[in-house]
Amino acid sequence: MADLLLPLLLIAAGAVLLTVGAEAFAEHVTGAADRLGVSVLALGVLLAGAEPEEAVTAMLAASQGHPALAAGDAIGANLVILTLTLGLAALLTRLPVSRAALEYAVAAAVLGAVAWLFLRTGVLGRIEGLVLVLLYAGGVAWVWRRESRPPLIGELSEGRTGWAVPLLLLGLLGMVLGGALAVRGAEGLVDVWRVGESAIGLTVLSLATSAEMVALVWAGRRRGLTSLVVAGAVGAVAYNATVTLGLAALVSPLALGRHNVIATVAVLTSVLPLVLLLGARSGFLPRWVGALLVGGYAVTVALLLAG
Repeated sequence: MADLLLPLLLIAAGAVLLTVGAEAFAEHVTGAADRLGVSVLALGVLLAGAEPEEAVTAMLAASQGHPALAAGDAIGANLVILTLTLGLAALLTRLPVSRAALEYAVAAAVLGAVAWLFLRTGVLGRIEGLVLVLLYAGGVAWVWRRESRPPLIGELSEGRTGWAVPLLLLGLLGMVLGGALAVRGAEGLVDVWRVGESAIGLTVLSLATSAEMVALVWAGRRRGLTSLVVAGAVGAVAYNATVTLGLAALVSPLALGRHNVIATVAVLTSVLPLVLLLGARSGFLPRWVGALLVGGYAVTVALLLAG
């Protein structure tokens, strides 16, 4: 029992920081977008979607000789985001699906497919890792270029947006620190439970490292910024499939074997972004889709931990 106390306390502290950080991010994202001359969607994809704690966790796992934890964290986080996060958001509110969001979802699916093709060989080497990181860099340039817009006359001088960017970054920092605490707590649970590394990476560890996206769902819903949830989810999926996996492979090649369950889950996460297409006609992701996503996550986790 004592072995569980510290991990649970770390997870609780992480949850508090995640919530505070997500609230600050959601509150100031509109002002920051005005200040920077880009759309809210762009900041959602590029900032809310950035997952530095995922990358750091995966790099540490790879450097310590745990390739299954590294790759499982990246792919498992995408599973959490595309099922639990999107599913809860669709159940709790009308989740808007814009044309731009659909285009980014297709791009995320393509990046996920590339990651899967690399993983299915059994070894994700340094060259493949570099390719993945470069693909993300190209994607950032593409998003920034298409979403940039000139600020309105006098907009940059408005006092209400003057502190928006630093406050937005503070909120992002809060989410990162909260995620780091949650990760440490999850690592403690891994030691206690002694389950296989692939299964733990795909479930407990990935849930902890992607917790800020779950927090962002609540913050975005409270402030009426539900489009931020979709943007952040799509951006995070692209980030994990490229930067998180790529940096881990650059630290140390990820030797998983050809029949590792992580590659199988990677197939699923490369297709799941396309679920947003189900909202193309109405402009909103149907609630029944949200229910299926949440249920699918529960079943998948049960199968992974049982196997």
